[in-house]
Amino acid sequence: MRIPFLLLLGGLSVATVQAQTRISIGPRLGGNLATGTFLGVQVGIAASIGSGHWAVQPALVFTQKGLRQKVTINYSFGTLSAQENDQIDCRVHYLELPINVVYSLGQDGNGFQLFAGPYVAVGVGGQANYSLELTTNDPNYPGDSYNGSQQFAFGDTFVEPDPNSTNPVALDARARRFDAGINAGVGYRRGPVQVQLGYGLGLLNVQPDYPANYQSNPGGYQPSNDTGYLRTLQLTATYYFPTAGK
Repeated sequence: MRIPFLLLLGGLSVATVQAQTRISIGPRLGGNLATGTFLGVQVGIAASIGSGHWAVQPALVFTQKGLRQKVTINYSFGTLSAQENDQIDCRVHYLELPINVVYSLGQDGNGFQLFAGPYVAVGVGGQANYSLELTTNDPNYPGDSYNGSQQFAFGDTFVEPDPNSTNPVALDARARRFDAGINAGVGYRRGPVQVQLGYGLGLLNVQPDYPANYQSNPGGYQPSNDTGYLRTLQLTATYYFPTAGK
């Protein structure tokens, strides 16, 4: 009788643990305020696996982030000199996989929340707009300015084609394809509705380099490589449909 009783007690314990695990899944919709005051959207699907105060919440989202590139180039031709100031604003589209650990004040997962976790992302597209201002000391041509848009491409170097680049397209690359970093923030959940305000801190340099032949150009413009990291303020809302648990 003792062994069946212990087996029954163990089964009840397992059932109790399973009943305390909350599993839900649902759509996520939100917006981003990214580097350079870019506004973007975030849309996807999220899951929540929780027990007590704690939950793990992975998601797969399409998200838009911003990247601003500034370049100043000085030229000299004898007594003449010129300065070129370029600004390129990029809206970069990513598929992102964030995995957050969430602590809720409520034992049932409701109430105010704190969350943090890593993310990885792969670029799937984007848009680039540029502005160029040229000033000179030539009284006959004091300068000019240009504005326009560019086709967007991912790659490790700005100028294409380049034998050392991973970008197969004959376009200037505006961002590296992969990003990874950390998300953290606060939130609130009541029933199936969860609202979170977070900050995304990119840890990978997404700024392409200049080709080697640009940096070793004797007597010409020799640019130095710069770095760029994505920073994003995020406001999202998720509606969770329960799939398991109590």
